[in-house]
Amino acid sequence: MRLITTFLISSMILTCLTRAEPSVETKEEQKHQRTCRIIFPERLNDSPKFAQLFDGKSSQNVELPTMNFSPVISLAGGELTLLMATEPVTDSKKLPATTPKLIIPEDVNDFYIVVSPDIENPTLPVKMELIILKDDEFKLGETLWINKTKHQIAANLGESKVSVEAESQAISKNPMEKSGYYRAEFTYQINAEGDFKKITEQQWWHDANSRHLA
Repeated sequence: MRLITTFLISSMILTCLTRAEPSVETKEEQKHQRTCRIIFPERLNDSPKFAQLFDGKSSQNVELPTMNFSPVISLAGGELTLLMATEPVTDSKKLPATTPKLIIPEDVNDFYIVVSPDIENPTLPVKMELIILKDDEFKLGETLWINKTKHQIAANLGESKVSVEAESQAISKNPMEKSGYYRAEFTYQINAEGDFKKITEQQWWHDANSRHLA
């Protein structure tokens, strides 16, 4: 899995993840294993910092970190329905119907889980979102942006530009041909209406040989 650094920008949390190109041996190994990592960027003060993740075969204690992704988590193969609980799970049939769930397709072997608050859930006040990074759709040097707000986000990223609609995703092209620092300028449109307002302007490091998740 990947190396992560994090940026806090105004009311947004942007987690930048560098995803190095795997070796031939690593790709071959990935066909026979399944791994994931977790992040909880909007965790509330009373939200859990750890939870039990059940993959249908076993339950394991996992970290729900805010600023970085969790350590790599190994899971069972096949189509899964992941369950998140407060206590170790031995029989999923005994869990309440409101237990947070996430379906993982059989052909997905490497993925990320973004956890967010769900204060209306009486069992565990969180929900899980599946993030899949496909090599054929997501090239080296590009960035996958996930907008968790109700506002449209726009950015000038070196030689590239991106616009991410409210509660959606978009991929930006390589901001520069080679690795180096580039200027990143962010604006937002409140409730996707009216004029864009400036969020921040920064110098960011770009690794042209990696993929990035923000």
